[in-house]
Amino acid sequence: MGRGVLLLLSLPRPALAHSPFEGAGAFYGGLLHPLGVPAHLLLIIALGLYAGQSGIEKSKASVLAFVLALISGLVGASFFVQPGLEPTLLAAGAIVGLFVASKLTAIRYLSVTTAAIAGFLVAYDSPQESLVGIAKLVAMIGTGLGIFIAFCIATLISEYFNSLTWQKIAVRVMGSWIAAASLLVLALSLSYPV
Repeated sequence: MGRGVLLLLSLPRPALAHSPFEGAGAFYGGLLHPLGVPAHLLLIIALGLYAGQSGIEKSKASVLAFVLALISGLVGASFFVQPGLEPTLLAAGAIVGLFVASKLTAIRYLSVTTAAIAGFLVAYDSPQESLVGIAKLVAMIGTGLGIFIAFCIATLISEYFNSLTWQKIAVRVMGSWIAAASLLVLALSLSYPV
């Protein structure tokens, strides 16, 4: 009996880089997808903190660029096979985290360009390989909403903390932590390739 159980446990299962959350359904699996991929989450939070540092009013162009790039990345991911973008996402997360830490908010075009590139990269790396047809479309819509919601939450937190000096410093510290975490994971992934 014990050998039979061990044999069943040792049967291979498909290894999917972006597998859906079991039992969540296509939409909710897509909605939760950004929370399950650390490289995505680091970049989304860093970008939200960066957008919130300059305030919601000044970040409208960045948010629009992020949404348009997010949609184009999801459409591109639906039609084209993409290589593993995790090192690129981690490097982008480190760069945006450093932008937050150094508070580079005066350059408006930098924030718009950063938002567009980050939105496209996260969306383009988000397809659910195991889903097809309408389930894949529903999952991609959920993924887009999940990415946008995470971005909005990080932006609102950063903007809320924009009132007192020590809170502004806390946001900059979060940016430096994101940069450090991204660089550490990137270094480990490059030194020990899977």
